[in-house]
Amino acid sequence: MDYIWDPAKRTKVAHDHKINFEKVYDIFRDPHAIEFIDEEHSDENETRYGIIGLTAEYGLLYLVFVEVDHKTTRFVTARRAERWMVKDYEKETRRI
Repeated sequence: MDYIWDPAKRTKVAHDHKINFEKVYDIFRDPHAIEFIDEEHSDENETRYGIIGLTAEYGLLYLVFVEVDHKTTRFVTARRAERWMVKDYEKETRRI
């Protein structure tokens, strides 16, 4: 899988949320991650996805991304998980 992003957005996320896109790839390997369509921010031209999962570098994160094609994923934004996300994630880990 190839991961890409807008350089200006990467800088903004690093500044605002202290997260480096290059250190969040492992979120997709979390077996307990919760992935969903971000319907509020999707449109007819682009489907955005959200994933809540663990990363080695930052712990529990929320990452928004777009599947550009079958082998390329574009990161849109990332931030530390909010309280409701943590609760949903903890529920998911207890189910398994």
